[in-house]
Amino acid sequence: MDSGKHRTTHSLRTQLIVSIVTPVTIMLIVLTIAALVGAFRLTRTLIKERDAQLVYLAARQIAYYWYDSVTLLASVAANDAVREGDPQAKVEILQANITLSQRFDQVIITDPKGNLVASTADDNSIPLRGEPWMERSGRLRRPVLSGRLSDRQGRPLLCVSIPLFDNRGRMVGYVVGVWRLDGERLGRPIANISIGTAGRAYLLDADGTILVHPDNSLVGTVAHDDPGYLALTNNRGGAETIASGGNLQVVGYAKVPLRDLGSSVFADESWGNWYLVTSESMADILNPLRPYTPYMIVLSVLVILLPFLIIFTNSRRIAAPLQSLAGQAGRIASGEFDGNVATSRAPREVRVLEDSFNTMTEQLRRYRADIQNYVASVLNGQEQERKRIARDLHDETAQALIVLGRRIESLSEIDDREELEAEIELLRDQVDETLQEVRNFTSDLRPPLLAELGLPRTLQLLGDKMERGEPFSVDFEIVGEEAKLSDELELGLYRIAQECLNNVRRHAHAEHVQVVLSYLSKAVQLLVVDDGVGFEPSANVNELIKSGRLGLMGIYERARLFGGSAQIESRPGKGTRVLVELPIAQSYRPLNVVEHPR
Repeated sequence: MDSGKHRTTHSLRTQLIVSIVTPVTIMLIVLTIAALVGAFRLTRTLIKERDAQLVYLAARQIAYYWYDSVTLLASVAANDAVREGDPQAKVEILQANITLSQRFDQVIITDPKGNLVASTADDNSIPLRGEPWMERSGRLRRPVLSGRLSDRQGRPLLCVSIPLFDNRGRMVGYVVGVWRLDGERLGRPIANISIGTAGRAYLLDADGTILVHPDNSLVGTVAHDDPGYLALTNNRGGAETIASGGNLQVVGYAKVPLRDLGSSVFADESWGNWYLVTSESMADILNPLRPYTPYMIVLSVLVILLPFLIIFTNSRRIAAPLQSLAGQAGRIASGEFDGNVATSRAPREVRVLEDSFNTMTEQLRRYRADIQNYVASVLNGQEQERKRIARDLHDETAQALIVLGRRIESLSEIDDREELEAEIELLRDQVDETLQEVRNFTSDLRPPLLAELGLPRTLQLLGDKMERGEPFSVDFEIVGEEAKLSDELELGLYRIAQECLNNVRRHAHAEHVQVVLSYLSKAVQLLVVDDGVGFEPSANVNELIKSGRLGLMGIYERARLFGGSAQIESRPGKGTRVLVELPIAQSYRPLNVVEHPR
């Protein structure tokens, strides 16, 4: 029993919803997610590029700001009154320099041993005696930055030391600029950096110690878990997105290029280890988009529901004509070819389908009539062949045997031995002639040489035989290495070649025929070309039946039975070219009905 009859089927409307709306819905959801992910990644990339450029430019701006500060401090150290004047004059000079007091939290002048001589503030809590960074500045005669220090109260600070030399070149002390990490002088240029609405900028040294930060409680702490320090250690570029504390942070960082300015002010290696870091939360960046989220959700739902509503309301206009088509198709399957489908007011595609169905029905009617005519022609051909065989047997073989019988009977009347032997010799020759006629006759029915000599030699003998009896020459050629073919395939190729040569003999009036047998890797080709009168081939193979060219139709059918193809090309006055290609591995497929090539 056919299990397909019990297969669960669904209505067209349900199938439309399942096959169209569901994929479209999934596609829209995927596209929406992809768009959101793409927009998020694009936003993140743009913000990273913005922060990378911002932190780079800000770092250079800060470097120039500190360059101006140290240069201003160096100008104080170059003042003659500072180098050789009395302590009171030095104090007055420091207090009069308002710009200097805006750049440093405190400026101190010491003697060569680090003892305080003058200061802008009454603060003597900074230990300066015997500090190696001060001695280094005196020895190298250039500004030197201290490491992170603490005063006697434990407050963190940084110091810049510039040596003082008198007119005779003797070192007479130091000018020290003080930046307190909990003050505002060092971080003033950093505080002016704007990072979005809630971003922040801060300063780290190479060890991850926070030198400047908007939150003063973090100043002086080692921030190994800080996103900025993680970005510095990963060193993957000017900006990164780093997950920290459950939040995604966009972190930009750049080294403050003090030593890249090309100035002798920052020639000492102590100036090369400061990093500017900017940090901004992705949640803060995306906050402006949150009011639009409900609108996006409503729009997405409408986009998903709209195809469903359209298909649901219009499916009947599509389903009814298709149901009519299904009914007519069932009638055609049962053999009723007389009816057509009425054209409906369905969508254009359905009307095209109805017209195509009616055209197909008309073609099936013609096709059935063509098959009936072809079968009748084949049966008539078989009947004519039987009559020809019977006539040949009666007119030639039977008559020859009758003559032989009578001549054998007459042997008893011959008394002379020599005459008897001569008569017997004549009888023997006549028997040989009759036997040869029978062999020729059976050879036309099935060539016995195929099994003995193979296809190439048999085709060559067929051409030689045709050449001896007809006014045209036959050239035979083998291309490729001969392959073993099945008996059915060899017989099919032989019959096709025989039909081609018979057509040349009956219709072509050719002078030369070329037969080429080609062995390919997976197929075998037979090519027959003549230079005869040619003909106008039919555009449709089925028209061969109506035109009575059953031989050509037989070539097409034999090729299709072996899973191959046949091409027949001809023009009036230009000869005919027949090319047949059959697969070597394809088995013979006997059919119960006649197939027509498409």
